[in-house]
Amino acid sequence: MAIDLHCHIFPPEYLRLARTEGERIGARIYRRDDGRTFLQAPGDFDYPLTDDLWSVPALTTALARRHLSGAALSVAPPTLSYWAEAGLAADISAANNDSIAEVVRGDPQRFVGLATVPLQDVPRAIRELERAMKLPEIRGVMIASHVGPKNLDHPDLFPFLEACQALDACVFVHPYEVLGSERMQDYYMWNLIGMVTETCVAIEALIFGGVYERLPRLKTYFAHGGGSFPWLRGRAEYGFHHLITPTFKITRPPSDYLGRIYVDNMVYIPSALTWLAGQLGSDHIAVGSDYPFDIGPTDPTAIVREAPDLTDGDRENILYGTAQQLLGVRLAGA
Repeated sequence: MAIDLHCHIFPPEYLRLARTEGERIGARIYRRDDGRTFLQAPGDFDYPLTDDLWSVPALTTALARRHLSGAALSVAPPTLSYWAEAGLAADISAANNDSIAEVVRGDPQRFVGLATVPLQDVPRAIRELERAMKLPEIRGVMIASHVGPKNLDHPDLFPFLEACQALDACVFVHPYEVLGSERMQDYYMWNLIGMVTETCVAIEALIFGGVYERLPRLKTYFAHGGGSFPWLRGRAEYGFHHLITPTFKITRPPSDYLGRIYVDNMVYIPSALTWLAGQLGSDHIAVGSDYPFDIGPTDPTAIVREAPDLTDGDRENILYGTAQQLLGVRLAGA
């Protein structure tokens, strides 16, 4: 009885395009000398093409194994096409969205979908968001933590976030193309450190850039426990009150916007989840598995059961209540 808000797939249509139009979309499927098949995609992605990446039966089995009763399906970040010409990116986004909707239609009691959009071209992104949100299977949108050099508070991106608010589209912000990656190739640090730092940048840009203040009904949630932001927010608060040089675009301190921050529970240590619930509230935390990638916990519900000092209500919030609130749906078992 738990809903996973951080669950990725490579939509089957994307894989078809990789096989038939790989050069056009910047992806390829190839066989290595050892006989294994790999998918190569933008963002230095080179990963074994197992059933876990795309197969609905494999996904359903994985959900049961991880004690999950449902999931919000988002594309795997390497399929985001912010690198591409806008028309091509729009075509890829539409194909991904229709493919995810088809997966959801196969088991609508278990799944809902999150769209993706060509965010490098905001008018196209808004049009695709409007189209996708008309599909009953789609309840929100996943975007990256930045678009090239533009953080999420960039004026060019504001009309898109404004459209998300108007359409009641929940925005899942996922880190990608992390800061300083050239220095973090060893020891998997681009993921262990870079991803959570990237998420912190996204959250503070939305706060300090005044996006939350201007869009009071915008719903956002963030991967990986909100990255490093919850642990560093005291520094942001102190900076707002005491630093002289920065020009912040908000009239209230960062702590006033904590109610806008929703996160998954991927913090790995049970006592850390208890601390996080004390900072943000258990009703602002949901289960996240990061399926099908290796950084994800084998059972993302275990930390909820093991976290000390949480009430039954806290655990219910994290397991399914927060997900229902954000997406406005009730999935099987919840």
